[in-house]
Parts: sequence; structure tokens; C-alpha cells
Amino acid sequence: MALPHHVSHESSAADRGHAFGTAQRDTIAATVRTYRRLLRESAGVEDMRAAGEPVAAQLPAHLVDELDGMAAGAGQDARDLLALNARTELLAGTKSVECSVVGRLAGRRATLAQTWDWHPDLAPSRVLWTVHHGDGAWFTTATEAGVLAKLGLNHHGVASALNLLTCSADGGTDGTPIHVLLRLVLERAHDADDAARLVREARVAASSAITLASPGRLLAVELSPGGPVTLEPGDDGVLLHTNHFLAPPPAGADEAEAGSRLRFDQLVRLLRDGATPREALTSHLPSEQPICRHVDEAEPWADRIATLLTLELDPGAPSFALSAGPLCDAPLEPVPLPVAAAA
Repeated sequence: MALPHHVSHESSAADRGHAFGTAQRDTIAATVRTYRRLLRESAGVEDMRAAGEPVAAQLPAHLVDELDGMAAGAGQDARDLLALNARTELLAGTKSVECSVVGRLAGRRATLAQTWDWHPDLAPSRVLWTVHHGDGAWFTTATEAGVLAKLGLNHHGVASALNLLTCSADGGTDGTPIHVLLRLVLERAHDADDAARLVREARVAASSAITLASPGRLLAVELSPGGPVTLEPGDDGVLLHTNHFLAPPPAGADEAEAGSRLRFDQLVRLLRDGATPREALTSHLPSEQPICRHVDEAEPWADRIATLLTLELDPGAPSFALSAGPLCDAPLEPVPLPVAAAA
């Protein structure tokens, strides 16, 4: 596997964080360094630590302990790591995002495939993290070092994917950060409906769509400060998402760029014409808004986007396959999982 894969067995959150921080010291430093610049240039955040300090009040105590331990192990200020975990909220409305998700349900088999498109300078921050957290429980997530979770799969057979959205009601850090919510899904959810209840009950300050799968179930929840909206697959069992709202947000207005709708329509056409999710996520057409993204060095630094990860998740198998970049450059490789998920 091209990415570092850290496996945690520590019994306490603080010890787990410290061990991860020690092992991933350089990758965490790369994450902090890149976001310090990105927050300054895109969102005008001059003091990342001051921006991160109030985030602790929105986290469960064990995750604060984990980040404190991680900061100590990595030689970082814990307030910087708090800001990393609220980077979606701090950047809300300031930077376009370009992720594409394909969910499919066929009988009991529910699968997710996704591109994670983000700033290319965060490529050195990519990490796989498997956390064993008691009584046979585990989850594996592909994330940025220093961020508690992103995309992943847990021992109950719950898989999660993410698209960031933009709404005029977004702003502030007085809700549960989206990446913390993804961590809680992987820690706590027993099936996709259980995960959906968890995310619907959360109060958020930034918009996103979290797509969830478990054996026999596929759904997505669009989150925004005005409240959640649940989406179901179509009659063909397909559930797609890019970076615009598929249902009107309960408050505020969708502020997505037109490119998101171009990518969505392109996915619809490709799948309708018989493409597999893997083939659809490798598409480079139309040239002005490809699904498979490659960095354009002519773009201003803060606006650069590339496909940093491509994933396929099958929670019932279970299987987790990952490409460390766009599929046209890097093949999907299996991620080792601890034990079989619940069927």
C-alpha cells in the first residue's frame, strides 16, 4: 500500500493519540503547515491556534484527550490540531471542492466508490488508520494525519463517504465538525440507519453530504445549519453525489459552483451507458470539469485541486480498496482489514 498505515491498539484515547502522533510526526507537520497557509490565503485566518481553541468545546472528551496526546507525540500545539479537525468549518464558503461519490445497492450488496479531490500539497498528509477500541471493535479510515477520520469502514459493516457542500447559512465553529462526526459514525454506528440517525441529530455549522452503506442499505444525509435531509437511491439502486445539494437546504441557499452539476450529470450519463463506478470515476471528460482531477500548476496556489485518493468500499464483504491518487495513475490496492464485518 502506497500510504502509511497506522494501527492502534492502545486502551486509552490519550495513549492512542500519543502513539499516532509519535509515529506520524512528519505527516502531521505537513498537514499543519499546509492548512496554516490554506486558511490564511483562502479564509483570512491569520491565527490558526486561536481559531482552533474554541473547537474543543464541540468534541467528546475522549477525542479531546486523543488530540492532546497526538499533539504531544507529534510536537505540535493541540490548538492547531483542533483547527485541522474544523478545517471544513473554517474554510466554509471560501474554497471549491471537487469530490464525486457513487453508491450502488443490489439486493444485500451495498457499495461506495469515491474520489477525494483536494489541495495537492496535502498528498504527503494522507494516511490510513485502523483503530481497535475495545471488545473486538475496530474501524479503518483514510484521512489526513491529524484529522480524526474521513472516509472509512467499521467492524459492523458501516461504510461512509463524504462530499462537502456550500450553503449561504454556513459559518462559525459552534457545531460538531464534519470530520469529528465521521469519526463518531465509525466508532458508534451499527448499520447505515444507525449512522444516519447519529448525523441527523448533530448540529453543524458547515454543509456536507455523508453517504452511508451497510449490507442491504444505502442512503445519504445532506447536512447544513438549517437541518438534515435524507436521500434514498433511485429505482436502479444508484445514489450519486458531487458538491451541490440534491434537495434544497432547509435554510439558506445552495452556493455550489456550476462544475459540480456538470460532474453529476456526467456520472449519470456514464453509469446509464454501462460504465462501472470505477470507470466513471476515471473520466476526464468534459475537459472543463473532469471527474478525475490532475493539478494545474498555472492555477493560484490556494485554488489548486487534484484527486488525492480513490476508494471502493464493500461493507458486506468486507473490503476496502484504495488508490493513492487518480485511478488513471495509481491502481486500486486492497487495504488490510482486521476481521470480517457483520453480514
